[in-house]
Amino acid sequence: MSKSKIKKQKGFSGNDKVFDINCGKCGHYVFTYLKLGKGGILRCYLSRILEPPKLEKLQYDESVKNATDLQNLQCPACEEVLGVPMKREDGRLAFRMRQGYFHRKMRK
Repeated sequence: MSKSKIKKQKGFSGNDKVFDINCGKCGHYVFTYLKLGKGGILRCYLSRILEPPKLEKLQYDESVKNATDLQNLQCPACEEVLGVPMKREDGRLAFRMRQGYFHRKMRK
């Protein structure tokens, strides 16, 4: 899916960017993420994960209400831990990303 179609579908615009997140150890594709605003990727909110369906569906899963309901974000190929679950003060669930353990590539 193209970047503009993803943004239109999710209802975002402006300074938003779509990134493919890959494992820093083996280079395997992990997920696609919609980044809002400037700065680095420190945490990845479940509501902004676009692909693959397994990770995208976590935002709609009724059994996932706390960070303890989630497993660590791991590379499907080498099982390197890329992020750990967290819950923000406002209640949003996210993965706190481990810097240096993943690479991001902007979609065109």
